[in-house]
Amino acid sequence: MIHRNCRGAPLCARHFVFFCLVGFLSTIVHAACQCPPLNPQEQQEQAAYAFSGKVSDIRIDKKTGVKTIVFDVLDSYKGSPDSEMSMTDAQAGTDCGIDFKEGDSYIVYAHWEWGAVVTSRCYGTKPLESAASDAGALGPSDSAKEKFYSQLQKLCMGRLDTLCCLASIKAMHQGYYLPEPDEGCPTGTVPDRLKCNGSIRWCVPAN
Repeated sequence: MIHRNCRGAPLCARHFVFFCLVGFLSTIVHAACQCPPLNPQEQQEQAAYAFSGKVSDIRIDKKTGVKTIVFDVLDSYKGSPDSEMSMTDAQAGTDCGIDFKEGDSYIVYAHWEWGAVVTSRCYGTKPLESAASDAGALGPSDSAKEKFYSQLQKLCMGRLDTLCCLASIKAMHQGYYLPEPDEGCPTGTVPDRLKCNGSIRWCVPAN
């Protein structure tokens, strides 16, 4: 609707068209990056590594212009990432590319593609402060699990089946698995245990 206080109809019409065009272009910009509708759990399942990391360096190859992002790994949730991980943004140069900043921290979902480690906004990578919704899907971090296993070992001590109990915790620790909860293993996992008396049951991915 054109404003009634306009003195010249052609001028008002041009203003109206201008603001419509600005709104239309704004909509295109915000809708330009279209990622598959995956939730954090699905993003974690597809990733080779999931970790929180701080960008320590950004390197640009002078010949190819390829940008490599170097992360100092703060904590890991999946896989066994090195203390320092280098990778490229699979969508760099597109509307879905991430403007990584040195010193900023991110939740990183990384994939192996053609022998290289890559990440992407569409894989789930995002600034750490925006990753609250990922916490439930990622579960306890490896450092939290380490403390948990240490506490769990204390519960094995002084029992007739201490050796089997400790052995089951060691087996569980090797895969960074968690004990089976009272309500049973979550969807997509099945219970596992050692074949000796006193073994703790834990949940492993269902094949």
